[in-house]
Amino acid sequence: MKKLLLIISLILLPVSLGMGQAFFLSKPNLDEPDNTYTGLASNGVTQIVAQGDSILWFATGGGLSKTMDFGETFVSYYNDTDSMARGGISAITVLDSIIWVAAVFDSTTVVGEYQTGGGLSASKDSGRTWTYVPQPVDSSSASFEIWDGDTVRFLPITTPVQNTTWDISVTSKYVYIASWSGGVRRSSDFGATWERIPLPSDDEDVIECGEPITYEINPRDPQEGNHNHKGFSVLAYDDKVWVGTAGGINLGIVESDSCIRWRKYTAQNSAISGDFVVALARQVWNGKETIWAATLPAEGAGEYRAVSKTTDCGLTWSTTLIGERAYNFAFHDSVVYVCTESGLFKSVEGEHWAIHNPMEDMDKNEYIFSHDVYSAYVDTREGLPYLWVGTADGMAKTLDDGINWDIFRTSFPTDVSEIYAYPNPFSPTHHNILHSDGHVRVQYHLDSLSTSATVRLEIYDFAMDQVYKGEAHYVSALGDHSEVWNGRNNEGKLVANGTYFCKITRRKNQKEKSYWTKLILIK
Repeated sequence: MKKLLLIISLILLPVSLGMGQAFFLSKPNLDEPDNTYTGLASNGVTQIVAQGDSILWFATGGGLSKTMDFGETFVSYYNDTDSMARGGISAITVLDSIIWVAAVFDSTTVVGEYQTGGGLSASKDSGRTWTYVPQPVDSSSASFEIWDGDTVRFLPITTPVQNTTWDISVTSKYVYIASWSGGVRRSSDFGATWERIPLPSDDEDVIECGEPITYEINPRDPQEGNHNHKGFSVLAYDDKVWVGTAGGINLGIVESDSCIRWRKYTAQNSAISGDFVVALARQVWNGKETIWAATLPAEGAGEYRAVSKTTDCGLTWSTTLIGERAYNFAFHDSVVYVCTESGLFKSVEGEHWAIHNPMEDMDKNEYIFSHDVYSAYVDTREGLPYLWVGTADGMAKTLDDGINWDIFRTSFPTDVSEIYAYPNPFSPTHHNILHSDGHVRVQYHLDSLSTSATVRLEIYDFAMDQVYKGEAHYVSALGDHSEVWNGRNNEGKLVANGTYFCKITRRKNQKEKSYWTKLILIK
């Protein structure tokens, strides 16, 4: 289970910076009143949500980003101020003008490096001002909570280490959070205080109001604790609270302010595919509600990766996309999008699926080098359904169902006299893998004097023998661009480990100018 959590955490929070075209990283200026800086915080985009008439929020491995003009410009929040949560954004949700985010970072302890809750930040005015909320922890003596008039035992969680919030849901009265060791909690006073919520144990499938809870709410591994007390996803609306854990899907019916009646669904007592539930989503179309869940195998025999769903509030379950590792969901009317490690799947009715081709921005000669699609959102506020997609290698936006894409990535800017390669060192067997090939980008800049130039990339080994010569092509737009190499020579064979030199040649009006940078290649 711990190994599985680590793998999922690394996938969900790609904190490596990544570089690219279109939007530049700049040093945050803390003199700015809103503590923002221009550009995307990271190319790893794990969630996308909309707010108001034009805001789109992006949870990234480098912090919180937003656009207020449908992608014309981006800003990001510096995440080491008194008002912002620290680390990569692990959860985000909005309700009207309210927005909540949670963050996670790695900390070093005497026994190793562990993921740590970086706290939460909340805004009541669509992100103009923020309140920081520390990661909820307990005092060592907080072993009991009054719930439904009964005294319930809880294991006190006294540290933010491994106490990481992975999901948030907001209703008109409460904000709910699902945390790994911290379990499920809610607050009715904007995070000033938190109430711990009991869930069924691994051995129990229900909690009824009016009946005592005889076991301790304890997120340790069995036999000492319960997988179902480890929160990973939460979805709250009306009188319902859905919670996904490392032990199943829990449906809660809020019967009063002091009691939630729970029923747990597992791979053993229902038809969900696995007990590790990393995402929950609600689709409502033509008066029909469907709850979608990304379900992975935990420790039970016969569990498998798939998407599980119910159309009757948990009475029956079915599975689809069997074998796929899902991350997230998006909807547009009857259309369902599922974000997976294999790419973005689409279905018009939730049963038969097609997968989008890898995203290419042909106008900018820009590509998304990632099969993993972490997030998606269909934005209809411009009058047309724009599909936004977040990956480990940037974001993309399409209006024509993936025929044409606009790609958005962060980068350090270059000027007309310099180029650079990234990642550097480069491994063609590990970096930017797409269709079994790795890719390295060589970044360069075109100014007003060199637009509409012909550009060519060449690669030379340490002896200055040419190993690769790309096709010359026209680039007409101003600004930063990149050429791509997959580590293979012109015969299609991977080159040897060593030092290589990248040459970008620009030709305009019969005049040529070349620029060089060094690249280390390690297979």
